Amino acid sequence: PDSGEVYLTLTNNSGRSVVDEANPRASNIYGQIVRWREAGGDAAALTFEWDLFVMAGNPANPAGGLQAGSANVKADNLFNSPDGLAFDADGRLWIQTDGNFSNLGNYAGMGNNQMLVADPVTKEIRRFLVGPSGCEITGITWTPDQKYMFINVQHPGEYGNHPRRPTV
Repeated sequence: PDSGEVYLTLTNNSGRSVVDEANPRASNIYGQIVRWREAGGDAAALTFEWDLFVMAGNPANPAGGLQAGSANVKADNLFNSPDGLAFDADGRLWIQTDGNFSNLGNYAGMGNNQMLVADPVTKEIRRFLVGPSGCEITGITWTPDQKYMFINVQHPGEYGNHPRRPTV
């Protein structure tokens, strides 16, 4: 975005054992987005400032605590495994997911992989679309006049033991 900020998805890491400020979960099954900028907005700065833009999660997770996610994750925008990111011409942040779509256990209520849109200033996140079962939402672009958006829906129904995966 024009703000000079940099955003990075940490899709998930269930094998993590080290906990620090940028990675506050030992077993990070949901992922997060980290945002940073040069100190004071100065491109010549030798240090930077950062924050966790969002900790994906599930407020209904029986483990609770950090697994619930950050305050901008609510029942109407549950997601896990943020993967692709893009900014549109108006500065909105588009988040694509590539995670667990089982809708069971720790992932109950999350549904299929999806695309969300976020306001970088307020950190409000809203679900924009949900893909078919088993897919990953990946890639996004717009026509030059910004009237049309194109996204990719990768491998619907093909994942692992998915009940509708292709037979070979």
